[in-house]
Amino acid sequence: MSSTSFAERIEQIPELVVQAEERLARHDFTGAIALLEPAFRAGIDSLDLSSALMQAYEGAGDIAKQEALMAVVLRKSPQPPLKLSIAYAEAAMRRGDWSSAVQRWQSILDHQASFPPQVYLRQARALLAAKQFTAALGVVDLALEARPDDPVLVDLKSVIASQKAKKYQVVVQPLEAASALHWEIVDGQRQIAALETFRRYRVGGRVDVPPDRQPELIAIGPEGESSLPLERKPQAGVDAGAWLFEHSLDIAAGVTLGVRDGNGELLQCVRLSVAPVMEVVEGREGWLFLANDTNASVDQFTGRKRLSDEERSQWRFFAAGLAPLQRQRSLLFLIANSKEMVRPEHYPYERAEVTITEQVSALLDEGGIDYCNPVAAMQAEVDSYYPTDTHWSGRGAYLAFAACMRHFGYDDDFESQYVFEKREVVGDLGSKREPPAKSSSTVAVFREKSGVFCRFSNYLPGTGNITIFENARPIHDRTLVIFGGSSAGAGGFATLFANVFRRVVVVNLPGSYVHEIVDREAADHVILQTNERYLTTPGRIVKTLAEAELERVTRAIPAAGRAKLMERMGRFDPCEPYHGFMKTLLAG
Repeated sequence: MSSTSFAERIEQIPELVVQAEERLARHDFTGAIALLEPAFRAGIDSLDLSSALMQAYEGAGDIAKQEALMAVVLRKSPQPPLKLSIAYAEAAMRRGDWSSAVQRWQSILDHQASFPPQVYLRQARALLAAKQFTAALGVVDLALEARPDDPVLVDLKSVIASQKAKKYQVVVQPLEAASALHWEIVDGQRQIAALETFRRYRVGGRVDVPPDRQPELIAIGPEGESSLPLERKPQAGVDAGAWLFEHSLDIAAGVTLGVRDGNGELLQCVRLSVAPVMEVVEGREGWLFLANDTNASVDQFTGRKRLSDEERSQWRFFAAGLAPLQRQRSLLFLIANSKEMVRPEHYPYERAEVTITEQVSALLDEGGIDYCNPVAAMQAEVDSYYPTDTHWSGRGAYLAFAACMRHFGYDDDFESQYVFEKREVVGDLGSKREPPAKSSSTVAVFREKSGVFCRFSNYLPGTGNITIFENARPIHDRTLVIFGGSSAGAGGFATLFANVFRRVVVVNLPGSYVHEIVDREAADHVILQTNERYLTTPGRIVKTLAEAELERVTRAIPAAGRAKLMERMGRFDPCEPYHGFMKTLLAG
């Protein structure tokens, strides 16, 4: 084609597009394609022509061609149209190609100057489907920064967190040649845990073959067959001359262990895999409760699980360290009640006369520790907890807040400062159902115009998270440090204090105490909060934040995740000492 004829073709494009649009309007998709395809193949790829051709492919049901055309247009465009970028990502979502969808949504987040907030939501859903739970939670948290009360985001976060925490157990299937292989799980590993635990699961044992033969240990997984090293046991003592092994296996994806003997025959011995365990038990009137959790909450409630002698000693040691701190400071140990303790009438098990809670309470009394167990106040309010979550509601958080404030000596009219609104929410238990179950919960809303803002967060998910709230219009010019767990955020518990105090520092180290933080903050008040089901083990009292061993948390985060945390922390003024501490950890 000559340059003149090419130029003439370009001039004809607007008319060509108009003709194609007329055919599209008549649903003559084949005719529109016949009109536009030759021009596009000739190298005339104006955006109008490409858009019309994409519509024609879609109308004709040729989704593969439509998506391929999208890719070409986006690749050639120096500034890809946002609408087209979104459509390209949605195409991967429709195909269930979650890896591609994640990449395409991320491209929008990285390269578009502005985009609708729904992009965060769709990226989070793609990451959830790809089972990239930590990344999905990070994206939802980004969206919640702009829309903290968005019910869709709040519910999605519950679903993602539940999927991440979903428990599985080892399933063993002996096969025909099982007698040739003796295996066992290496000591200390949990047999009920989150899926990630089983991606590198230690299995050891021995292979029994005649002494004149050298066996080969074979692992068969989704990626095919691989040979695993064996070690010959010296000719003395138990298992003399046996072939021994110990390896990390991905049993999350399922693996078959077999033995290939000297004749080359593969004998399949055992298949190891995992299966989900029941995590939710339904009580009366549709109330949901934890089941098979790592804290054995059912056994705690029924009395089958009690403190061991060693655990009693740990609590005495902890109380001995806490007592002098309470004499020096305004410090309170707070128990966030398990739901079954507050609503036993809905729970399908009978409560023991003495549980771990009573045992710990007696040890705290023995050590002279002031503590708060607000179970009576919680039981007195029907909406302090709700059917689809393990944590207290906004009303329950308020009751705990009010109890702490009275302990600290404040006699404000707290009730007049808050109004309680009802909202339908999924919760961390409802999110474990399919489809997710919702129930009505209360949210505590501060009546006045709040001056609260987030001064700093290291954005760590779970243990080690440090979040600081400051208030430009505090009712009391005081600083509070909360060392707590998930209940410190549930129902807006920490925010209730932030609405009345000048500064609130929240550290996710349940029931623990870090001298360095309390001293640096010159804290007027300190709360050590722990969930009731965690009472089998006391928290720790340490001198420095470094002793809290947060490097174990950061080491478990992939390099890309650490870089994202660094980027998010960079939005805050780095004058906070916590910023430098976290920067060093994340860079390591």
